[in-house]
Formats: sequence, C-alpha cells, structure tokens
Amino acid sequence: MKFAQLDDRLIRLQPDTYSMIAAWRLAARREKVRCLRCGAPLRLYAGVSFDPHFLHPEGSTCDWEALDEPPAEWLVSEAPPAIQAAFAASLETAAATEALSHSGTGAAAIGGAVDIAATSGADNNGARTRGRADSQPAESASSAGASTAGNGVSAFANGTPATANGASATANVASTLQNDAAVPASQTDEEDDTITVGAFRLPKKRSIHEAGSVTVPPPAQPKPALFRKRLVPKKAIEHLAERHDEPLHPHQREAMLTTDGPLLILAGAGSGKTRVMTARTSHLIRELGLSPRQIMVVTFTTKAAEEIKHRLARQLPAQQARELVAGTFHSIFYRMLLFHQPERWDQQRLLKKDWQKWRLLRESNAMNMHAEIGPRKENEVMDALAVISRWKNEYLLPQQAGLREANDDAERLAQLLYPHYEEAKRRTGWFDFDDMLIGCYELLRHHPDILQRYQERITHVMIDEFQDINRIQYETVKLLAAPQNNLCVIGDDDQSIYGFRGSDPQYILGFTKDFPQAKTITLEVNYRSRSAIVGLGFSLIGHNRARWQKDCLSFHSEEGETYLFEPDDEEEQAARIVDEISHRIREGTPVGECAVLYRTNESARPILERLSEAGIPFHYSQEEESFYQRQTVRWALAYLRLSLDPDDSAALKEILPTLYISQEMWNAVRSQAILEDVPILHVLPGMNHWKPFQRKALKTITEILAACASCPPAQALELICEDGKLRDYLKKRAKERDGGRERWSEELQQLIAAAKRHDSVGGFLQYIDRMVQQEKEWREVQPLPGEGVHVLSIHRAKGLEFDHVFLPDLVEGSLPHEYALDAVRKGNNASLEEERRLLYVAITRARYSLSVGIPRERFGRKTRPSRFISEMGR
Repeated sequence: MKFAQLDDRLIRLQPDTYSMIAAWRLAARREKVRCLRCGAPLRLYAGVSFDPHFLHPEGSTCDWEALDEPPAEWLVSEAPPAIQAAFAASLETAAATEALSHSGTGAAAIGGAVDIAATSGADNNGARTRGRADSQPAESASSAGASTAGNGVSAFANGTPATANGASATANVASTLQNDAAVPASQTDEEDDTITVGAFRLPKKRSIHEAGSVTVPPPAQPKPALFRKRLVPKKAIEHLAERHDEPLHPHQREAMLTTDGPLLILAGAGSGKTRVMTARTSHLIRELGLSPRQIMVVTFTTKAAEEIKHRLARQLPAQQARELVAGTFHSIFYRMLLFHQPERWDQQRLLKKDWQKWRLLRESNAMNMHAEIGPRKENEVMDALAVISRWKNEYLLPQQAGLREANDDAERLAQLLYPHYEEAKRRTGWFDFDDMLIGCYELLRHHPDILQRYQERITHVMIDEFQDINRIQYETVKLLAAPQNNLCVIGDDDQSIYGFRGSDPQYILGFTKDFPQAKTITLEVNYRSRSAIVGLGFSLIGHNRARWQKDCLSFHSEEGETYLFEPDDEEEQAARIVDEISHRIREGTPVGECAVLYRTNESARPILERLSEAGIPFHYSQEEESFYQRQTVRWALAYLRLSLDPDDSAALKEILPTLYISQEMWNAVRSQAILEDVPILHVLPGMNHWKPFQRKALKTITEILAACASCPPAQALELICEDGKLRDYLKKRAKERDGGRERWSEELQQLIAAAKRHDSVGGFLQYIDRMVQQEKEWREVQPLPGEGVHVLSIHRAKGLEFDHVFLPDLVEGSLPHEYALDAVRKGNNASLEEERRLLYVAITRARYSLSVGIPRERFGRKTRPSRFISEMGR
C-alpha cells in the first residue's frame, strides 16, 4: 500500500515525498499512521532494493493491502471531503512534476533523479515550494519528525493542504516558475535605493567597479537525499571468456604443479586460494609421495586450518590428513616451544586478556618504577601496551624501541613501560602471545641443532594470508624454509588490513627481492562476487600506489545489485537496513547469508536494536562494554530517571561526581531528606553546606529536571547537557583523564539520536531497560551457525562471504577513519591506503548484493560522503 492516513491527512509514498519517510516511520511507530479502509495501524516498510510501502499488521485481511491508490469509486462516494481534496491535489502535483521533468525546466528543483530522489517538503501553511527555482531544500526527516510528534505531518505527502475546495498552488507550478522569472526588478525593489550584496547593502547608483557589474550567485542549496541509486563501477570488468570443465582454472593448476623453489601466488578476493592450497597439498602427498609430516601449512585462523584439513580428508586417507602440520603461527610455534622448553611455556601462565596485563603491572609494582608511569590511567596503559605489542612483532626489543623518536603520547609511555613490563613477566613467569613468536624465533636462531632438525623434517612450507605477516613471523619462516626454500606464499596485497598489529604489506611486495628466483602466479578470476561488485572493488583499489598491478576477471556474467542510499541519520539507516534484511528473508534468503559490516563499534548499536525490535536473530561478538553501561551514558540516563522520580536515590548517587558532591556530603543529603520527609532531589538546594554559587547551580539543576519530565527525551537531554552543564563537566573530565579525547561527545550524540524516536522520557527509559535486558539474553544465548544475521567489524569479516552485504556509515571520519585523515594531513598516506584496502575487503565479501549507506547526519553532525565512493563508482 502506497497511501495512508496520518491524523486527518492523506499521505502518499512517491519519489517526491521520500524525504518524509523518517518522519512517517516515527509516526507509524506511535500508531498514528492508519489504513483509510480498515483503520488498522500501519508500519512503514522502506528498505533499499524495493520501493517503500505501508504494511498492515500480521494476519490482516484488508482488501486494500496491495493498492497504490484508493479506489476511484471510494474517493467519489465515501471518502471525507478533506481526503478527496488532498488526493486530487497530490495528483495535480505529480502531473506538474512530470511535466516539468519532461520539459527540463526546474527538474532538479522538483526531484529530478529518476526514481530515487526524495526532495519534497512543505511549510506549516502548506505553501508549495518545490517547483520554484529558488525553493528551499527539502525538510530533513529528523526535523520533520520533531513536528510530527507535536501535531502530525505539517502537510500532506506532497506538501498540499487539505482544503474544502482542494485549491492548490501546485496545479500552477509551471506558470509560477514563468511568472517569477518575468517579474521585473522594479516591482520588487522600486522604493529601495539600495541593493544587497552578501551581507552588505550598497547604493544602487554608485558603482564600485570601473566597468561591468557585480553578479552575486545565489547560495548553493544542499543536494536532496538519495533514496536509492545504482552504484555503477567506474571500471568495467571483463567476464571469463572460456569456462573450463576441469576443477582448476589454468592458473590455479599451474600453482598446484609448481612445487620446487620459492613461489608467490597473488590470489585476489574470491579467486579460490583455499582450493589451490588444498589441491597443492594433495598433489605433494599423492603424486610426489611426500609425507604429510613434511609439509607445514600456516594459516591466520584456526578455522582456516580446519577447513583445509576437512577438504583434504575427502581426498586422502583420514590418518594422512591428521598428520599434516597445519595451524596458525601461534599454535605451531607454541607447540615447538612446549616440546623443547615445557617448563618456561606453561599455558596456565599465558596473559590472554588486557585486564590480566593491567593487574600484572599493578601487582608487580611496575607502575611505580617511573614517575611518569604511576599516575597513568588504565586506558592510557592499554594504548601503550598495544604499541609494545606492535614493536615486538617488528622485533624491536626494549633498548631499540627506546632509541626511536616517539610519534605520540602512547609511544612515549610505551618507551617507559616496555622494559618494566618485560621484567615483570620475567620475574613472575608470565608470557603473552607476542612472546610466543619471539621465543620460537630465538629458539631456532640460538640453537642451530634444533633448527637443522626442523629444516630436515619440513621440506615444503605454505603460508596463507601472506599479506598480513609481520617481521618476526617472516624471519622465522625464512629460517624454517632454508636451505631448499620450497616456500609457497599465498596472499593478496590488496587485502592487507592489520597494520595496527604490526602486519606490513611490504613483505609480500618485496618477496621477489628476498627471493630473486621466485616464480609469481596471479589468480585473477573472482568466482565469488557478481561482476558489478567485482568492478566496484577493482575500481577502488586501483587508487592505491603500493600494490602489485594485476588484472581482474569475473566468473559471473550477471551484474548483481549494488546500491547507494542516503538516510537522514544512523537511526534511519539502521531501520532501512533491517527492513531490507527482512525483505530478503521473505524472498527466501537464509538469514545467515545477510551481513552488516562496520568500520567501528559505534555503527553497530542502532542496527542491533532494530534487529531486536524486528525479532530477527543475529550473531554479534562484543568486546567493548555495552553502550548503555558506558559512564557518560549512565550519567545522562540517571538525570532522566531523576527527572521522573526526584526521590530516586540510586540515580542521584550516580551523578554525584557531575555535581561535585562528595560521599560525605551525600550522607548528609540523605539524612536531611529523611528528616524532612521530602524527595532527596528537593533537599539539595536548601542544604546549609553549600557556597552561594553551588546553591545556585543546584537550584538550576532541580528546575531543569522538573521541566524535563514533560519534555520529549531528546529535548530533555539537550537541556541537561547544556543548561545543566553536563557537557562542560564531561569536556573538563576528558581533558584531565583522557588527554582531551572526545569519545563522550559521540556517546551523548548517539543517545540523543536514539531519544528522537520516542515521545516521552518514561517511554525512552522503558525502551532502554528492554534493550539492556535483551542484550543480556543474546550475550548468553547465540543463534545456531547460519541462523542469524552477521553483525561484525570488517576486520573480523576477513575470509568470510555472504549473499547480501550492508556497509553502513561510509562517510569521512568513519571510513576512512579520522586517524587516517589526520595522518594524511601530516603527509602520510600509508594509513589511507590501508583504509582503502579495508573497504575493498568489505566489498568483496558480497556475492549477490551490496548496499552502501551514507547517513546525512552522524552523531548529530553533518557528514560528507567518503572519498572512496567517487573512486569506485558513479
């Protein structure tokens, strides 16, 4: 259904009203949008690949469900006069829009992008502005939502007021344009002897130039939001000309048969590298007679190693498949250490978690070994430990690291902490994952006899995901592969995305320099993704300079679906993604074949909440604390709770630090409230302990909270943050504790964006309580594999593939990340190239469809589309 009733108004879903979708979605949540026929509350269903429409409740039998317009006979004989007038006016608007778009006059102002632009809006008087050349931009859904909460949509779907006679300026849009253009300046400026140029008023008859005239261009209007657009690759990809019946493509077969000497296999996304690794291993065992114990296959995940063993088990006897030396660097190296030095490498002494390292530093007194280390907060120490981990992967020991020039505060702290951290582990017998790599390298380097035993036993080495190798891993592999150097490395330099762990694509780029006799084979056919998806990825990654140049072919001739959409903000983006997932599931897509891949954890919250509301199961592994448990969010919510219940002592106790009230004073406040038998909040301003400025501030807080109780929750939060000075407190706290980092600001803006979806403070708090409870449930009980939507970071998605992939928040500051943009401003493009590789990885996870979201606002701030959009498509 494409039409509905909102209060006493008719609303219609058509391209020129798509800008109202977010507002109407909120109204539908509040059951204000209803069917004109049966009166049932309707839900607005707006995904990405299909046109938006209204849905009846489950089990509805309304005979209008599939209609795009009300039946003509009903309009004539049964519809209320206001509805008749509104519908007639909307048809006039559509006709005028169509006429203007065909003539080319004002097409851009009306909503010009074919079937995708949402450009309409109307003021509260219903004045029609869309056809005017100087019209204002369409009303954003967020601002429209605010007016909807108070008195319904300000006008009909097309901005036309419902009047008794149905009179509308829209019927004369074209003539209005002509008339406006024909109005002489003397009629509008006859009595005024000045003209306005920018912000200045100048005399008409006085020229400030020798000759010519000043032409002042009208201010540029923002482009209307795109509801949906096909994202076409800038570079067309050729299809595989010949399809072979053999199980391997000629280049794959060449890689399988090349078994002696160093070999570099450049395996693009979806090119079948796991198949090649399996076939090559099987060929070494079955055709060349090698024992599985002579072959070492190193992968970057345990799952990948198990997959290779599982595939080999279909081709080899089970015993041979089990004997293969396969696993991650850490698992293989740890087995070697445990065999030769079991007393030093007891698994019970492994520091697996960050909190264990933090506890070790405190309990071993390492934090007090230097005056600059002791006062540091936990998050600062964790950042320094991450730097130390990266240095260890580069085989930079404490003395060497101390001689480096520190680039930031984290590196300066790491230089001080590194030797004390290593000494604390040595004294207590603990070790971390990085120690396994260094330990194995030093074991082989310092014990030639042990190294020789492994070199004689392992004759062939294969390294998967070679683009993500770090220095200590690479040096160890070179020791093991010598002297035969039957070293096969498989990877894609375009997918090197773990620079923060010490991985460096220079090792795959420089492999042929380290091994001049190495042969290079490129697997250029993408068997996974449809051609348009392959084209987007190839167009994008071609902008990187530090890469192997390679061709790319698509196995599939079908283009697939590639969409770009521009929701109002992160909340509407999440709603549209979840509607699209629901649509795909209805069409028969298994729920486990849908994935939402994000750059940073902040993108996940609204998507998870919409999935929970829709009852769609999902897989999500959260390492950070819950959003609603973060300190900034807890303080803001405590203020809201206190506005509803001034006697909520738990809420008041939560916000004591923000009011600069000590624990001692808190006890006095509680005692006074009991004595006076009044709500604890009301006691605050009247306490005798306060200085005048404190009393004034606390009185202001109580007045603000009293006003907040009846405000919409988003407005209440703004009052608390601004007039209540919570934002000032958080800014000061961040400067003192977190080096000025403003994560708190983004958290507040996320909370305010979530609050805009609710009418009342009480309803918003109930919603949060429900989300918190649901989060506990899905943390404890995850759906079975393949029975939930995958919501995960792009880094975690590496090596996976899905039928339908959604990429939210493709805006500057998110992808590419702000830290990469900072590096570019300092003249370093390496981080930007890694961000581009990250997006390439995300794109190439998709088989059939890819949907890219560009919210117009994020965390309450206007956004700019990612520069990567224009690089890959048009």
